[in-house]
Amino acid sequence: MSKKQHILFLAPASIPVHSAEAIVNFKLLRLLVSKGYAVDVISKKYKWDRYPIMDEQNIRKELSSVTVIEVSNKIDWSSLWLHFRSWLRFGMLFKGIHWAYLASREVESLVKRNDYLCVMTKNMPSEVVGRWVKRRYGIPWLATWNDPYPLERYPEPYGKGPDARLFLLKKPLIGQMREADAHIYPSARLRDYMQEYLHCAQEKTYVIPHIAESMEYCQREHDGKLRICYIGSLVDARKPWTFLEAVSKFKQKHETHNFIIDFIGDVPSEMNMRIADEGLADIVTVQPPVSYKESIELLRHYDVSLIIEAPCKVGIFLPSKVSDAMANGLTVFAVSPAQGVLYDLYESGYVQYFSDVTDVMSITNALDKLVGDYESGELKGSSVPDEYKVESVGEQYDSIMTSL
Repeated sequence: MSKKQHILFLAPASIPVHSAEAIVNFKLLRLLVSKGYAVDVISKKYKWDRYPIMDEQNIRKELSSVTVIEVSNKIDWSSLWLHFRSWLRFGMLFKGIHWAYLASREVESLVKRNDYLCVMTKNMPSEVVGRWVKRRYGIPWLATWNDPYPLERYPEPYGKGPDARLFLLKKPLIGQMREADAHIYPSARLRDYMQEYLHCAQEKTYVIPHIAESMEYCQREHDGKLRICYIGSLVDARKPWTFLEAVSKFKQKHETHNFIIDFIGDVPSEMNMRIADEGLADIVTVQPPVSYKESIELLRHYDVSLIIEAPCKVGIFLPSKVSDAMANGLTVFAVSPAQGVLYDLYESGYVQYFSDVTDVMSITNALDKLVGDYESGELKGSSVPDEYKVESVGEQYDSIMTSL
């Protein structure tokens, strides 16, 4: 790339790195910079953090610019005024859209200085700015949907499904979302789910998984126990009560149990009480959240990465921690919907152990297989699918950029 091409990167969750969404977007930023693009980032300062914020000073130096916008979540005259101005500018209104108005003001300044190859949007409410940028400046718009959007149309138990009604002043959002020049999804199942209501031209949709960055192999030391970890959030719909019940049944079946399970991250307030009630205090521990960088270091001390999903009818999500486990060579044990993205990976051999998140016996049987394989020295290891690798993801983005 002889002359750096500029990208406008609108991602409220990116820098600071404080959540799973931010981690995914942060990885893509590193990839784009490594490929020689000049990237201007507009992000948001959140009032909450799922994980401790990691140090991202090195990437900040490599980016063309970083603007972190802070808005108030309180209902006051200032936020009401910003919401009103957002409605005038974008033609719709919903809670939290006031960040978009301030972001668009920053865009007005940036486009005076740079010619942009494209505008990339990531998480809400960046999409309304992306459409506005395309309409006002004629800059191609690449929209990424890492999760279903809008929030009302998440699958149950998160939301009310693809046909959920929207607030009257929010209804124009779906039509605006369709105007993106490219729609990028981490999984085909999420794409197909959102196509039920987006109805975009199929040739404008792309499936690009979360990046699995190559990791330096670390020989794990074994003390005779299988080490299993879950790193991340387990609140709301992902509460692990069925899993803990299954572990308890496994323990009752076996006189000895040579494994431990560590939950590292944001857990329900009653987690320790549940662990005690199930008689699992000698097997299961809870540890506080760590930064993303620390979590990668911790993974090297475990044998198995545990993935627990919410009991959706169909699993449409690709948890970012799956890519991290693959990159570290960890065995992956998915406790997920009976049909979905992780089941597809299990069928393809990239997830080694699988159970239905709603079925206690299914989880217990999977634990039997997992522990049995470990004891016999036949524990299955993981590998990274080609499409998850940095090189492949970079090629796919280059292809999209070339087509603009």
